[in-house]
Amino acid sequence: MKKYLLSLGLLILFACKDKKAPLQAGDIVTAADFVAFYPEVTLPYIIADTMLVKKSNDSMALGLTTFSKFIPDSIWRKDFGKNATPKFYALARTAEKEKEHYLFTKVTAGSKRVVYLACFSKDNKFLKAMPLLKTGFEHYTSAYGLLDSKFQITTYRETKKAGGDVLFKRNIYFYDRNGDNFTLIVTEPNEDIIQDVQNPIDTMSAKNKFSGDYVENDRNFVSVRDGRNASEMVFFVHFEKNGGKCIGELKGTARFISPTVAQFVKSDNPCSLEFLFAGNKITMKEKGGCGSYRDIQCFFSGSYWKKKASKPKKK
Repeated sequence: MKKYLLSLGLLILFACKDKKAPLQAGDIVTAADFVAFYPEVTLPYIIADTMLVKKSNDSMALGLTTFSKFIPDSIWRKDFGKNATPKFYALARTAEKEKEHYLFTKVTAGSKRVVYLACFSKDNKFLKAMPLLKTGFEHYTSAYGLLDSKFQITTYRETKKAGGDVLFKRNIYFYDRNGDNFTLIVTEPNEDIIQDVQNPIDTMSAKNKFSGDYVENDRNFVSVRDGRNASEMVFFVHFEKNGGKCIGELKGTARFISPTVAQFVKSDNPCSLEFLFAGNKITMKEKGGCGSYRDIQCFFSGSYWKKKASKPKKK
């Protein structure tokens, strides 16, 4: 009996020694180690934007030096910039039988988060990578990235606009090993129906001191143009707040009530706006109810900085 227990103990001891310990980030030396560090998952594998805000698993963290050794910096610098020092987390991996490995990596810097999908050859050589999902760059109601069982890659983003309209863009790709690229095979956008905001006063004269475009971005701006005399200005305002859920737009003529303050008053309704100029900044305030020109959840307010006028092209 004692011999039996001793033999059993030795068997367990050797079995424990033979059992391979989980790979740690510090153990990564070769490309094969790098690929093996990513936890294996089955398909379909989906990553939603809500997952990106959750705390990352520190045990799956990769150092910048280690990550850059196997995946080029140029992949993530396009999104984060050349001076950023983001954090990297291995999320998952899977492989098409006898073909490519697919690695999912979460990269974060401040409020910006991106999941990249990278392809490696069966002998662990880096091939190509693409962003699968982004948050913190643009305002979307929801978004996700997906790799399905056919190894088709889907990117999806959705925005709910004022009035209940849902705008979305879905692209489907596959990795083309012959062309060594991600090839777009299906696109289903109704997002493309969003046209650039048309500025109805864009071509009007802008010679006066305060005339010009004061912008946050191409969908949030105040344009000011010359009025009939120095005491007037023509303006056009367009804004989209709360991720596009609240939109306002108004064109009119304001009168200067002081050297740096212009006021717009609508004669046939209570709408009134005030524009305060200070240096290269304009601050807009809604003084009277302008609900006829905006959604009910926001107001004509905020500060915008003057955009430098483009120089005319030399002939």
